[in-house]
Amino acid sequence: MNYLPFSLRDFNHKSIADFSSVIHAAPSKKIGLIVQGGGQRGIFSAGVLDSFLDHQFDPFELYIGTSAGALNLSSFISRQPRFGYHFIRDVSMNDQFFNLYKYLSKQQPMNLDWALQQVSPSGLYPLDVVTAHKTLLHRTALACATRKDTLQDYYLPMYQQDWREVLLASCAIPLLYNQPVNMNDLQWVDGGVSAAIPVKEAWRRGADLVVVIRTEPLENSDKGSSDNHERGIFDDWRENVETQLPYYIDKLSLNESVDKIKTIHQELSQRFEQWRQHYWEDEDSNEDNTAIKSKVLTRKSWFSQMNIERLLQLTGQGTNSEILEMLARYHRTYQDVNNFLVNPPQGLQVIQIAPEKTLNSSALLSSYEDLELDYQQGKQIGEQFVTSFSQLLNQKTSLMQHLRDK
Repeated sequence: MNYLPFSLRDFNHKSIADFSSVIHAAPSKKIGLIVQGGGQRGIFSAGVLDSFLDHQFDPFELYIGTSAGALNLSSFISRQPRFGYHFIRDVSMNDQFFNLYKYLSKQQPMNLDWALQQVSPSGLYPLDVVTAHKTLLHRTALACATRKDTLQDYYLPMYQQDWREVLLASCAIPLLYNQPVNMNDLQWVDGGVSAAIPVKEAWRRGADLVVVIRTEPLENSDKGSSDNHERGIFDDWRENVETQLPYYIDKLSLNESVDKIKTIHQELSQRFEQWRQHYWEDEDSNEDNTAIKSKVLTRKSWFSQMNIERLLQLTGQGTNSEILEMLARYHRTYQDVNNFLVNPPQGLQVIQIAPEKTLNSSALLSSYEDLELDYQQGKQIGEQFVTSFSQLLNQKTSLMQHLRDK
């Protein structure tokens, strides 16, 4: 047995016992921890990791995170419980970080620089770099980012001198963050474009067991298709705009006319419609794009599966060709990694910790009540995981050999 789904819905004592018996039979395990992104949905992951910290549970020799997952890992490595909770609840909910009205009216994009300033030594929520370095004495921590020119995933060491640039590169959602991220003479975009769940990198680096923290239920991710999102991504986004825009105008005391609000909404809808029509044009109408389009033949079903936050993560400010390439890259790698997770190669075991159903929060524009509910669910499933596996994994981790040799 080499794959185990772990959620409040999937909790099964017999499956856990069978899976544990395989771990117990091995002499030792190099254990990796993988944390998916998801914007404000990362508060679920923050809850799981806080449960780990509460019990001083960390048998992991390798950490890899993407986007918000890298930020959550940062606080886990620096041993700062509730850091992720406060970053999402206080920083990412602040209008200085993202304001829907100002974004739609092209006054201000997502202010990722301001957000990361809050976790710097002079910020409101500084990360404990000294403790992080101690934690990483016998461990490796990596943040996934995507090279903009090749759309290839790269894994950048965390908590080195360029720690801020690494986090910026991993979290730079193309459409929302429109500033270039330059590092090592290259430009970078959000790691989710190329590796939303970077489990293969952990396997390439010798992990025998990986624990993956997801921000989406396994019923949507593992089956490769879903009937839960039939309405389509464009309608969902328009509805989200209609719901949230009046709130922002009221909150900011803006005396904007109804006509102006309607104009912004109409222009946004038209841009999405034009983009969709271009993307759905006949396969043979443009010979140069045939190769790209052939990789996304299932795009209509894909659009019905995707949520609006994923579109925001994948579209960019460049040409339609660049957008197509990003979408094709994400689609190909995302489907592939989900198949890899539920059918891992021989010698690799996978546990996926996930919410029991779609989280209440969104990637952006969540309510405080929804964030609290999702954080508590993460705490609860984290507690269950520690109860089920802490003793066994603490015994079997190959870190014990490093500590004995120290």
